[in-house]
Amino acid sequence: MFNGILPEIVISTAAIFFFISSLLDRKNLQRWAMGFGGVAVLASLIGLKHKYIFFHGAFTVDGFSRFFSLLICVAYLLACVIGGRLRQTDDQKTGEFYFFISISTLGLLLVTGATELLTLFIGLEISSYPLFIVASYRKGLGYQFESVAKYMIFGAVSTAFMLYGITYLYGAFGSTFLADIIPAIPTHLHDPMAVLGVILFMAGLLYKLSAFPFHFWAPDVYAGSAAEVVAYIAALPKLAAVALLVRVVSLFMDMEGLTPVLTILAILSMTMGNLMALTQTELKRLLAYSAVSHAGYILLGLLAPADGGLTASLFYGTVYTFMTLAAFLVAIQVAGDEHDIPLDNLAGLWHRSPVLAIMLVITFISLAGLPPTAGFTGKLLLLTAVWKAGYFWPVFAAVINTLIGMFYYLKVIKISLVSSTDPVPLAPPSHIRSLALALALLLLFLGLLPGGVLELAEAAIGSL
Repeated sequence: MFNGILPEIVISTAAIFFFISSLLDRKNLQRWAMGFGGVAVLASLIGLKHKYIFFHGAFTVDGFSRFFSLLICVAYLLACVIGGRLRQTDDQKTGEFYFFISISTLGLLLVTGATELLTLFIGLEISSYPLFIVASYRKGLGYQFESVAKYMIFGAVSTAFMLYGITYLYGAFGSTFLADIIPAIPTHLHDPMAVLGVILFMAGLLYKLSAFPFHFWAPDVYAGSAAEVVAYIAALPKLAAVALLVRVVSLFMDMEGLTPVLTILAILSMTMGNLMALTQTELKRLLAYSAVSHAGYILLGLLAPADGGLTASLFYGTVYTFMTLAAFLVAIQVAGDEHDIPLDNLAGLWHRSPVLAIMLVITFISLAGLPPTAGFTGKLLLLTAVWKAGYFWPVFAAVINTLIGMFYYLKVIKISLVSSTDPVPLAPPSHIRSLALALALLLLFLGLLPGGVLELAEAAIGSL
């Protein structure tokens, strides 16, 4: 039975270890973090085929939860490697940093396996509160506290909406267990209380996904927090949000009025994110607005559950995680110890570090959705599914937004390759160069041969 929850056990052990390390004021904990991350990935692979039910049906280990636990553990490992020696984080808080991100990861693992609404809510809170704390760990400056305040306020508001949603759903269905709710859904398709409950419940997920209209915290938190913290915030919580959207919200998509709401939110998220990104001159802010637009693409997949939209959303969520971590690998390397990352920091990257420049080009081509990268394949799968389902206007909006997005993605590539500057040597460690090369090849591989991940995603959807 414990084979099924091995990732949770490993991450819990890591949290305890880093808590004790913080009490002993130990430094140089990155190797330990990478070690725990590697073991967690192995544990996820061992538990991939297991299926168990815990806590009277509130937490389920199945193909779906183990698919996301594998992704989360891989992203945890990559975030620990990419974070490096935490240059922008206060040295005195190294142990606390790894402790809090381990606790947050444990909460995300709980979310992906939760099949009861209050358990879902508790998992989301466990994953959120540690991030409120580590977002303030940036040394120097001072406006990181303003960004943390916005992060907490938006988090509190979305939490309130989500709790209201759960109470409405309980009022409509008489239970908070998905096993009890699913059979009763056909008789509540026109129930205003149930529809309102689902919409309010979605608020908490849209906040995690940085989707419109719960995206306003993202640019300030991305800009105000340490780059290594943002790499974590930008990648891992979105995996849990995708898991929740697919596991819970997709069940209710036949309800009256829900599809138009989701369609509008997806289009506005894509459009707002891309338009705001056009004017950005700081890399982390640009990636924040990029995240808002990509949240819209992920939402599109929910419109076509019967035409492969859910599998496409899972694939795109997976690809987006790797693209984000790859982008932040470069961001962390070109960042100073205490400063923001203006796009000018990328000037002459080709001369300073060809490996990082190549990876940045492939990553931003993938973010733009151009072939032969994974971003192109992901968008193609999403738009094909939505088109088959008969939603032509969302597809048209997605194509227009893809064209808008190309402008700022290609601008970043131009700065890194063409802009003239006095080349300042940039010598990332050998393991970072190797990881950069591996991520670049992965984005190309998933673009050309997505079959393996698609099979895993289809199996995960099939286990629901």
